[in-house]
Amino acid sequence: MAQTQQSFVNKKDGPIYISVEIWPECFELEPGDKLTLIWDAPDKEDAAQVDFVNDRELVVWPNGEIDDMQFLINGEPAGDRSWVFKHK
Repeated sequence: MAQTQQSFVNKKDGPIYISVEIWPECFELEPGDKLTLIWDAPDKEDAAQVDFVNDRELVVWPNGEIDDMQFLINGEPAGDRSWVFKHK
């Protein structure tokens, strides 16, 4: 396994929502925010599958050792921002 990171940037004019399964964790990103996931992914498989629910929601299914996954928003630890939404 190799440490992998994947980032998602909100370039929309309003919030977007990214769920990370299997936990689930869910993050609201304001315009310009960047969510970065860091974890140990398999060497010879897809690191993650991304399912688009609609134009403002997506679900990420990471593969590998995900118990110690790090969540960063704009480079800062973001675990405490999961399920904390400003918008409804």
